[in-house]
Amino acid sequence: MNANATAALVGGLRSELIRYFSGYSIVGILAFSALVPWFVANFLGWPDNAEDLSAADNIQAFWALATSIAAVATFAGSYLVTRETYYGTLRRSVVISGLQQMVASKYLAALVVGLATALMGVTIWGGSVAFSLPPEVRADLLTPEAWSAMPGVVMASGMGALWGCSLGWIIRHYYATTILTMLLPLAFELPLLANNSEVARWLPSGALAGIASLPFEGLLEPMPAFFVSVGWLIAAGAGAGLAIKLKEL
Repeated sequence: MNANATAALVGGLRSELIRYFSGYSIVGILAFSALVPWFVANFLGWPDNAEDLSAADNIQAFWALATSIAAVATFAGSYLVTRETYYGTLRRSVVISGLQQMVASKYLAALVVGLATALMGVTIWGGSVAFSLPPEVRADLLTPEAWSAMPGVVMASGMGALWGCSLGWIIRHYYATTILTMLLPLAFELPLLANNSEVARWLPSGALAGIASLPFEGLLEPMPAFFVSVGWLIAAGAGAGLAIKLKEL
């Protein structure tokens, strides 16, 4: 990549991030990064039962719930596309930047947004749950060993955001994409993950759960789960490429 192309990509990334963080939408995404883990926590009964669990089990529960932030990251990745389709500005962006440059900038921005969503989400979720935990459980979660699972959660959110960006290109409808990226995983894939993980592990959310090493029997190990997730990314990317080629912007 030459200097001009690099500068254009950096400029495109900057524009996408400025657009993404402008307005009040970012506040909603940050709020969801805490609310979604709490929703899943109610489903699993934690932290109400934290005092009855071992330190290792509480640490696993915390990170299992934190992994649900990947659903928020998936929505955030799709929002980079669906926001412009909602306001009808995609064509203008193509004219300004060129199609190839705009698509590359959005995918790069999706990765950055996914990683940032994970880091901010874990901070907000961890801070909010701290008030509901007994002091000894809170102390267990603050040990350096307890944070060894964080890289897997961050990686799952980054891949989820890329997946969401592709879905945004394929569907190009804000509300429909929101349902697919946030409601469907929570309403369908989460119960399937808890009750039939041998099937769920091959689905996008199940593969991300495997990357993050969630404590569910039947999930794939992180490396095989990573390759399953890459397979979903390739399939979604191919679908996005076809949609971009066939659908009018």
